[in-house]
Amino acid sequence: MARNRLIDARLRVPLVLAALVGCGRATPPGTLVGESEHFRLYVDPDVRIPPGLEGTNALVALETEWADVHSMLQMPNGKITYYWLSPDHVVTACGEAPEAACTWEESLEIDASTLPNAHELNHAYMFLRKQRKPIPFLAEGIAEAIGCGSDMPKYITSVPWAGIVGESSSSDVYDQGGIFVRYLIRSYGIDAFLRYYEQSPERRDPALFAANFQSFWNLALDEVWSAIHTVPPGELAVAETRICPCSLPPLEAAGAVTNDPARAPYWPLPHTDGKTLALNAPAGKSVLIRDCAGIRAPLLARAVLARLDGSEPRYVLPPLETATIDSYLANDCASAAPYPFSPLMTATGGYLIIGIPNPASPVTLYLNLAASFSGRVRGGLQEICADCGFDQGSCQPLVPGETPTVQGPLYGKATLRGSPLRPTPDVVWNYIGILAP
Repeated sequence: MARNRLIDARLRVPLVLAALVGCGRATPPGTLVGESEHFRLYVDPDVRIPPGLEGTNALVALETEWADVHSMLQMPNGKITYYWLSPDHVVTACGEAPEAACTWEESLEIDASTLPNAHELNHAYMFLRKQRKPIPFLAEGIAEAIGCGSDMPKYITSVPWAGIVGESSSSDVYDQGGIFVRYLIRSYGIDAFLRYYEQSPERRDPALFAANFQSFWNLALDEVWSAIHTVPPGELAVAETRICPCSLPPLEAAGAVTNDPARAPYWPLPHTDGKTLALNAPAGKSVLIRDCAGIRAPLLARAVLARLDGSEPRYVLPPLETATIDSYLANDCASAAPYPFSPLMTATGGYLIIGIPNPASPVTLYLNLAASFSGRVRGGLQEICADCGFDQGSCQPLVPGETPTVQGPLYGKATLRGSPLRPTPDVVWNYIGILAP
């Protein structure tokens, strides 16, 4: 059984499946929703289906995920049977504690309580590419390497690689395997990694693994392991996460946003040609911007103003309320387009975040808050003014700790400074606290 499935079992205690031993697997519960080019989908009647994934939209979501990951893995055509199950029924299907998921490789079947489950789909995609079974350290590593979601970055400390290479399942197999595979993909490209993966040993022998690694990459495994877990001089330690292909269509920043999790599970940020991208979240939500490469900290705020042309690619997760592009952040006050705050922002308070690529020297930006703005400002701006009179010294400086009540129209001035500790391309964020009136 162990060679016929790969189970997401980190930190979980396996159950004994006496009913499955010698009697064959019971068919998981589910009604056939339909078939698409690459999937056959069954849905458990007990599944709680999120809005936007009802009916055949779930099949659309699977095909969207396939197309996105195909831009990296280039897997051949095939048909994956996907059982979308309740957590209790996944226990029966996979033999693990609640919320587990598993891939039965030889029948190309996935049993999962979420859809799409990127980890299990990556297992199936890799088996489609080549019907072999590299050691769990690499198999779980590639399953953990690619995905686009809200999982938070992790700081992964170094442990000896030899013990992990010899293990069949543990949290280290997942976490250390993931960071190992992502390092190789980021450093040498996905094509080189796939060639390495598909010739790697299938036996959990540390000496064999190290010799094969040295032969393929012409690098000592100890040196690479050290590089993976070492922060380069002059940089801050930044937790990392999965690599997102970012191959889906970019966000259309034209006002109100249609949230469609089946067809747009995320949006790459559009090019703004020197202007500013403005994003607002709906009630009770926040804008979440992620780094495509998975090596920069995520951004979470009620509203975002960003001039990110020239910075590393990023993507934003739904839901969004509005998205627009205009000259909201200008290098001179007169050129700043009026920025209309969302009523949700001014009614409940929150953070507006300004973002620009890491500047070599301080950059001063001007913000024109629309006439409808009324509230209190808490930090982030150095001065506020009723007009563009900043150069005449007629504007009100903002004293740290004070929260002046203001009424629009209002102009703000913010100076953003780069960090000498981060010479690599990054983004400087400036938080402006907006309190309810």
